[in-house]
Amino acid sequence: MKKALFFFLFIVVYNQICLAQNDNILSKKGMIVLEDNKHIPYTNVKLINANFQYIDQNGAEKEIPFKEVMYVEDEQNSKVFTNKAVVERFRIKEEKRLEEEKQLAIERNLKKQEERARREEESKLKLVPDGIYYTKEDFLNGKPNSLEVLIPKGLVGFEKPELSGIPDACFFYSKQEDKKIKKVFAISYQGHLYFQIQAILNNRNKTDRAQSNDFPNSFSRVIIGGENYYYLEADLANQWAQVAAIGAAGVVIGGAISNSMITGKGIVWDTKNKEFNIFKNCKDYNEFIKNIYPEGIQSCEEHQPDILKIREAIEKIK
Repeated sequence: MKKALFFFLFIVVYNQICLAQNDNILSKKGMIVLEDNKHIPYTNVKLINANFQYIDQNGAEKEIPFKEVMYVEDEQNSKVFTNKAVVERFRIKEEKRLEEEKQLAIERNLKKQEERARREEESKLKLVPDGIYYTKEDFLNGKPNSLEVLIPKGLVGFEKPELSGIPDACFFYSKQEDKKIKKVFAISYQGHLYFQIQAILNNRNKTDRAQSNDFPNSFSRVIIGGENYYYLEADLANQWAQVAAIGAAGVVIGGAISNSMITGKGIVWDTKNKEFNIFKNCKDYNEFIKNIYPEGIQSCEEHQPDILKIREAIEKIK
C-alpha cells in the first residue's frame, strides 16, 4: 500500500515538473532576432535565469543572454517577446547609420559634380570669346557680334528637343525669341567653338567641292584646337555620289546614301590659310597629312580614313 502511494506521489510531482518546464516555453519554433539584426532559427525557446535557451538547427542546446535579444518571433513572424531596451538601442544605431550613409552619399555626389565640372572645364578649348560671329572677319578679329543667350537643340523632329550638356552637333536657338540662328560663321558657346555647316562649305579649300549637308544651318563642335588647326567632324555627303545612287525614278539604289555617302568626315580650320580642309576620303586625308606629319599616313584599306587615327594625328600637329 505504501509503495503504491509513493509511486502515485512520484508521478504527480514529475508531471508538475514537466508542466512547469513546458510553461517556460515561449515558442516552439521561429527566429531569435539579436541586436545586430542577426536571425537565429530555434526550437522550443525558453527564458530561464535571464537567458534564452533553445535548440538550434543541429539539435544542440544553446543559450543567449537576455540583454542581446531584440525579438523572439514565432513561425508566423509574430513577436512573442520584445526587449524594448534593445529595440531602442537598435533604433538609435540604425538612425545614426542611415544619417552617416546619407552624408556619405551627399559627399560622393558632390565629388562627382566637382569631377564633372573639372572635366567640363578642361574640355573647354576657349579658342575665342563666347558669342555669335556673323562673318569670318568677325571671327578672325575675335569680336563676337552678339552675346545673346543661346539654347542648343537637336537636329531631328518637328519640335526640336532642347539638349543638355555640350553636344557635338546641334542647332542653336535664341533663348529670348526661340528663333533658329542662321547664316552666321561660328558660335562660341560655354567655352566650346562651333562652326556652322554652311560656313564650312562656303569657306572650304578649293579642292573640297561636291560636299553637302542636309542641315546647313546646324553647327559642329571643335574637339581639338591649337595654334595651327581646329579639328571637328561633320556628316557630309558627296553630291556626285548622291546623284549616282539615285535612279531615274528618284529613289535610292541599294541604300548607298545611308551606308557609304554620309559619314562623319574630319574637317580642319587652317588658321594660317584661313580656310576649311575637308577630308573627303582616305586618299584626300593622306594628301593633307603627308608633308606635315608623315607618321599619320593611313593605309587606306577603306574608302574613308580611320577617324580615331585622324584625331591622333591632329593632336600631334595642332
